[in-house]
Amino acid sequence: MYGQENVVERYNIFRVEMLIRNASDGKLYLYDMVNIKKKRVPRLGNSRTVTNSFPINVFYYIKYICQHYIESGGKEMLQETYTLSNGKPIPKLGLGTWFIEDNKAVEAVKEAVKAGYRLIDTAQAYGNECGVGEGVRTCGVAREELFVSSKVAAEHKTYEEAKAGIDKTLETMGLDYLDLMIIHSPQPWDKVNQSSDRYVEGNRAAWRALEDAYKEGKLKAIGVSNFQIGDIESLVEIAEIKPMVNQILLHISNTPLELVEYCQKNGITVEAYSPIAHGEILNQPEIKAIADKYSVTVAQLCIRYTIQLGTVSLPKTANPEHMKSNSQVDFEISDEDMKILKNFKKIESYGESGIFPVYGGKM
Repeated sequence: MYGQENVVERYNIFRVEMLIRNASDGKLYLYDMVNIKKKRVPRLGNSRTVTNSFPINVFYYIKYICQHYIESGGKEMLQETYTLSNGKPIPKLGLGTWFIEDNKAVEAVKEAVKAGYRLIDTAQAYGNECGVGEGVRTCGVAREELFVSSKVAAEHKTYEEAKAGIDKTLETMGLDYLDLMIIHSPQPWDKVNQSSDRYVEGNRAAWRALEDAYKEGKLKAIGVSNFQIGDIESLVEIAEIKPMVNQILLHISNTPLELVEYCQKNGITVEAYSPIAHGEILNQPEIKAIADKYSVTVAQLCIRYTIQLGTVSLPKTANPEHMKSNSQVDFEISDEDMKILKNFKKIESYGESGIFPVYGGKM
């Protein structure tokens, strides 16, 4: 109920227990609603719970909301967004495509979009831009409803290389524009973990190419990836347009809080790649115990953790069932458990994936 000056003075909260039927077609249906209780809140102050009969229109409205919640299957999270510094919305949860082969990327993108995903992330280095682009073009959802991002190759450290790479990505993907493009790494991959050279001038040159493509409308947002605070500050010194995104390795047992807080303080949205630690975090019994506490999988806990840090989460999978499961993260981790997860011991190894520079390896 609204009072003077259009201020809410009173509202009702309904608590409903739902009986859900798992049908043979694999879909969930609302079977019945029981123990409907209304908490009456007068003038945003004292409240009391009452159980009584409701007008038929109220009953059907509650039923509609419950059925919509069931049918959404977690899509509410897929519809939630952050806002980049230029005002462009970006989904909180997206699909990473690293290690998805080009010939399988088409179906992976289609399945993700079907499941409700709207953010699709790829890179020149992944070798699947063609398949991802075809999936975007043929998924049945309007291009403007999707958020597609890619990355300038880490080796492109001149204006000409970066500019040519941007145009090549658009051509390969068959798209008129990208929603986001970022510098993949401040260092070429064969120098990561092997050299102290941060390629300041090379990154500045690549950034100018991104800025020009942004001005031309080829890119709707621009950013960086794997950049540390010093890398960002060196770039900002000459940048006409500040980075809008920094995509970094972030997961339970690897939470660079200082970097995350720096980015967020300076209007840079953080994207978390490998939020499940390339699968290695799944084998931690302490994490499993916390996941069990919330009746969720370890993967769901990991994804929810990155989102509660205020970052975009980019789990990668080509499995449609995993896509659906990864999106069902509409729960809240307590402050106490978030503190435990932020300070969780560093995992000893990324297994066979440890050879990759992003996980500490060398090329």
